[in-house]
Amino acid sequence: MIVTTSMLKDRYNEYSNPLDKIKRDTQKGVIFRITRGLYETDRNVDPCLLASSILSPSYLSFDWALSFYGLIPERVVAITSASTDIRKNKTFINEFGRYEFLDVPSKVFPRGLTYLEKGKYSVKIATKEKAICDSLSKWRVVNNISELKELLFEDKRIDEDEFSTCDFNSLIKIAALYHKKNLDLLIKLIRKEYIHE
Repeated sequence: MIVTTSMLKDRYNEYSNPLDKIKRDTQKGVIFRITRGLYETDRNVDPCLLASSILSPSYLSFDWALSFYGLIPERVVAITSASTDIRKNKTFINEFGRYEFLDVPSKVFPRGLTYLEKGKYSVKIATKEKAICDSLSKWRVVNNISELKELLFEDKRIDEDEFSTCDFNSLIKIAALYHKKNLDLLIKLIRKEYIHE
């Protein structure tokens, strides 16, 4: 369970110095610091469920989400999330792992999201279509459909069978919001090879 310093101070109000008690409990491994003012009481919680508490608003995306959906074969080390209006990438490291936050345009931020729920925890996560778009917006810029396919399926090792199960209408709608060359090429690729209009 995620608790704040204020909640812990209330819990430890019989102590003459609740902050010292919090510090001692952190050192003993009774509670675990997530970030300034936030603690987790369960050492075995799935680390991804803490991401949006570290930086809000945010949602799980990029390599972590691509791996979660089986789009890439690699198990990723960092828990990657998208945020907005942060101007530069942010990284946090704590007991639970490494958390990386990358900026996405505010107009695309609320689109293509769902929830990952485990027990009492609930965290926003990009749909697989949104995770592809977020990732393509950050990867190197390519010049044509052939280079895009190479980037997706060879360089980044996106699983073509898994990619083919995407909701392509949703993918096109989300991709169009970025106004970036890679995403414009993605739309062309989908219309050329995956949707026969």
